[in-house]
Amino acid sequence: MRNIPVLLSLLACILLSLFSGCSAPTIRAPNVTVKDVTVESVTLQTLNLGVQLQVENPNPVGITLTRVTFDVFYETGSGREYLGHGEQENLTFPKQETVVYTIPVEIDNLQAVKALPILVLERSLPVVVAGTATVDLKITKVDIPFEQRKVITV
Repeated sequence: MRNIPVLLSLLACILLSLFSGCSAPTIRAPNVTVKDVTVESVTLQTLNLGVQLQVENPNPVGITLTRVTFDVFYETGSGREYLGHGEQENLTFPKQETVVYTIPVEIDNLQAVKALPILVLERSLPVVVAGTATVDLKITKVDIPFEQRKVITV
């Protein structure tokens, strides 16, 4: 019977330590934005773009984007026309930092020729980059959609 008060005290200490201010940090989705789209090079067969993705990691731990995939469209008076596709895997981001990655997009010149009249007349080409970044949270993976309009100038 003398052990009951000791056991109750021990149980109370364990419960207090479990429910005191030691909680796991809240993990938030990173902020994914398109910082810029630039012409990297032009060959006889392709137009090579660089899509700069800026990722802000607000978390107290580093994160990994297991996959980033997106399409690039140019805007016309009647909507959007497909230009090309970009993809990158396993991008890591340190805790509470903002990092910019440039992801290459190779566009077949047959696709690029369609946009040439706009580029020549305007000396710029409005494009839309739309895609998804997949974050590995160890327990699960979360898709973060992004879409932004940028202007390529020449």
